Amino acid sequence: MDANISRPYWKNIPWKWLFVVVCLVLGMLLLLKVKTILGPFVMGFLLAYLMNPFVDGLEKQGISRNKAIAVVFIVILIIIGVAVFLILPIVYTELGRLVSILPVTIQTITEEIEKFRNHFKASGLPGRVAIVIDQHLGQGEIILADRLNKVIAGLPGLLSTVTLYILSPVITIYLLADWKKISIRFFRLVPQRQRMEWRRLWQDISHTVRRFVRGDLAVAVIVGLLIGIGVKLLGMEYALLIGLLCGVFDLIPYFGPVIGAVPSVLLALTKSPGMALKVALVILVVQQIEGNIISPKLMGDSVGLHPLWVMFALLAGGEIAGFWGMLLAVPCAAVIRVLLRHFYNKLVSPQV
Repeated sequence: MDANISRPYWKNIPWKWLFVVVCLVLGMLLLLKVKTILGPFVMGFLLAYLMNPFVDGLEKQGISRNKAIAVVFIVILIIIGVAVFLILPIVYTELGRLVSILPVTIQTITEEIEKFRNHFKASGLPGRVAIVIDQHLGQGEIILADRLNKVIAGLPGLLSTVTLYILSPVITIYLLADWKKISIRFFRLVPQRQRMEWRRLWQDISHTVRRFVRGDLAVAVIVGLLIGIGVKLLGMEYALLIGLLCGVFDLIPYFGPVIGAVPSVLLALTKSPGMALKVALVILVVQQIEGNIISPKLMGDSVGLHPLWVMFALLAGGEIAGFWGMLLAVPCAAVIRVLLRHFYNKLVSPQV
């Protein structure tokens, strides 16, 4: 007689896995409830993930982990100090100035578009052509005014978000202090006989992601600095803001430079059309330098992905999660590539 038949039905339930599933579901529900404050924690984890090799390297030089974390913490404090005392005041000033002139700029752009519409109406063009041009100019006016108004409405939220992310370095320090314990507990979830294999897989993923992220960050910082300095030399008032915009969006391959150039040129347009053209030329020149000199030197083929796969990942990420989806698309695609290669070598390759 089967032993399971004589046992009560509730003893046959896989309570262990049921407990894990319930915890996962409850955890997901909790995360959805507090998703507005998850950003600093995610950023803190990413910083700890990227900086842990530096802490390990200092440990190998004979420095205790606590002292190594202290060194990293001091570096973070210096970066925050520079950002708070040098960069943020300028950004706040530039944003305040921008908010004060945007309504006037919207009115000026509206008047210029109206002049164009009147010009086309009086130009003697065929009636149907004039109507089509007038309709498109009117639509463009509405879209542009709507986008500029959204920029104004979103500035307070942007500033509060930036302030919230100041917590990230503190979270990073706590994670770095317990990183080895976290790693040990994580791998204890894996059965003993498979633990070494999962460690190798994790090392492959970490090597690929860290190589891409460090290279991408370095390129973005250089691009932001070059564009900021370039437009400052032109006499543009919002040089720091434009440099930050172009640097942040440069983290997104292919589409990022274009996305960053659009608001930058619009900012320059608040001064004059000639300045907008000069800023566009500076951005174009810097992007050419990046594509032909900076990126090949710093990154090379950092993730080993075909350009078509990168473009697909970017479009899919943008469709799923907007800006953040595009920002994380390439590292996620690189992780998927490492996983597929691992499981192919494990499951398929030995049988071929």
